[in-house]
Amino acid sequence: MDTKTTKNADAIIEYLADKCIREILNLTTKKEHSALELSSELNTPLSTVYRRLKLLEKSGLIQHVKTVISYAGNEEKYYRCIVREATVSFKDGELSVDIKKEDCCDKFIRFWKKLADSNDKEIK
Repeated sequence: MDTKTTKNADAIIEYLADKCIREILNLTTKKEHSALELSSELNTPLSTVYRRLKLLEKSGLIQHVKTVISYAGNEEKYYRCIVREATVSFKDGELSVDIKKEDCCDKFIRFWKKLADSNDKEIK
């Protein structure tokens, strides 16, 4: 559990007020996406998506999870939202944001669920 106070809380609240950022977080919560995929799905310029991804990665709300290199030699980074829950509080004149993030165990559970789901589809 990470608690961010005043300065960081202001930045995180500002990020969450941005519709593009909320959509990126929503999509990357379900599965990892590249900037190109996000740009296409959100109908948003690629440069805008890259700027938002940089902010989100710096603030610790998303994580770079893999890099795929195409036959042409281009690198495509994939990102995933690591926030499970965010709570904003204002107490005794102090603004704070409590962010609960996924831990490594969650990644393994998600991996095994994907394997189980793919096996179920093959059996049917």
